[in-house]
Amino acid sequence: MISRSKKVILFIAEGPTDEDTLSPILKKIFQNEEVRFHIVHGDMTSNWSVSVNSVVKTVYQHIETERKRYGFQKNDILKVIHLVDTDGVFIPENRVLLNQGKDIQYYEDRIETPFPKRVLDRNQRKSQILNRLSETGKVGTIPYRVYYFSRNLEHVFHNRTGNLTDAEKVNFADDFADRYLSDPEGFLSFLSDSDFTVSGNYNDTWDFIAQGVNSLHRHSNFHLLFH
Repeated sequence: MISRSKKVILFIAEGPTDEDTLSPILKKIFQNEEVRFHIVHGDMTSNWSVSVNSVVKTVYQHIETERKRYGFQKNDILKVIHLVDTDGVFIPENRVLLNQGKDIQYYEDRIETPFPKRVLDRNQRKSQILNRLSETGKVGTIPYRVYYFSRNLEHVFHNRTGNLTDAEKVNFADDFADRYLSDPEGFLSFLSDSDFTVSGNYNDTWDFIAQGVNSLHRHSNFHLLFH
């Protein structure tokens, strides 16, 4: 049940290890609020059923799902924080290259894939959707912000590239939560003072990640949530 004396901060994330990594620390930092996670179980911004025109409505539907699940009202929600991976979607088209392997491969300066057109289509759609979300200050009447991990959370927090198994993701999540649960100040310093920290205001950080091949590099603007 939701504590009626606390406002809800609702985090929307792609997978359960995002919650496992962040929820214990965020609950410590936001002790005066009720921290809740809504897991999409996939990438909403890459979903072919979601368009630029429908994505804000899709976010609203996810908010409503969680609101009804826990029985709180819209005015109980202080803000919604949406966590996304960039997946290199802002890179120039000539940086998506053909290879003969089975899987998509991400590098510092390119993406290689057996299906370049499919990746180009995804990049175009997802980049437009992320631009739309980054310009969205409210969903309905609820304050909303979207923060990125490039290419994904494990890339930013653990400097790990390539495809990780579910077991590896769980281990990373557990280790990270254990490390910072008793050191929230260390967590905030890690976010704000690391090589991956993107400087500038919210709009600046979104302008930055859309430039060149930055969305393939290790960057995040998540620290801005705490400023």
